[in-house]
Amino acid sequence: MLIPFSLEGLIAYCVIVLLAFPLHEFAHAWSAVRLGDSTPIRDGRLTLDPRAHIDPIGALILAVGSFGWAKPVQFVPNNLRKAPSYKAGIVLVSLAGPAMNILLAILAAIPLRIAALSLSLQIANILNTIVIINLFLALFNMIPLAPLDGSKVLWGVMPDAWMRTYEQIQQYSLFILILLIIPLGSSGSILGQVINPPVIALYRLLIGF
Repeated sequence: MLIPFSLEGLIAYCVIVLLAFPLHEFAHAWSAVRLGDSTPIRDGRLTLDPRAHIDPIGALILAVGSFGWAKPVQFVPNNLRKAPSYKAGIVLVSLAGPAMNILLAILAAIPLRIAALSLSLQIANILNTIVIINLFLALFNMIPLAPLDGSKVLWGVMPDAWMRTYEQIQQYSLFILILLIIPLGSSGSILGQVINPPVIALYRLLIGF
């Protein structure tokens, strides 16, 4: 997701760094605590304060490139005793982040869907940005490559017989991610070609056109 150097780009950057990233990580922390692990509380991550979740390097790289990140929430799977099983606990905590991004997209889409004509252009643009960014982040984080949430979700639901092969593939996950993100001329990155169509489809579903 390339952020242009403009007012719209600045708004998008602030939405990501101050809203989407922090609430994504807060959701991980909240779900882990609800399932029995106090690690996020000890680490100061069970908070809505963006400062607890911002990674300075990830935020800086996002400002000059097309990729960034927040501080990942740490949790201890063995402490998730309220989960149905060990694997289910990991899956539920991992899904919480993308689920929060979907929720944010839905909340921002509601006024656009029911009162778009009465909104100022600036407010409509901000809400549109929140919807699109959060849909993108939700789908991006569900890619089954470490350290993204999708890697833990897939690990939690796949048959044990596939584990060894999956873990071998994960050794190259960062390299694969970089290849997916690198722009390929006018056609953009592979990541964009894969994620943009479902993002657009979900956007139209939420907005109503």
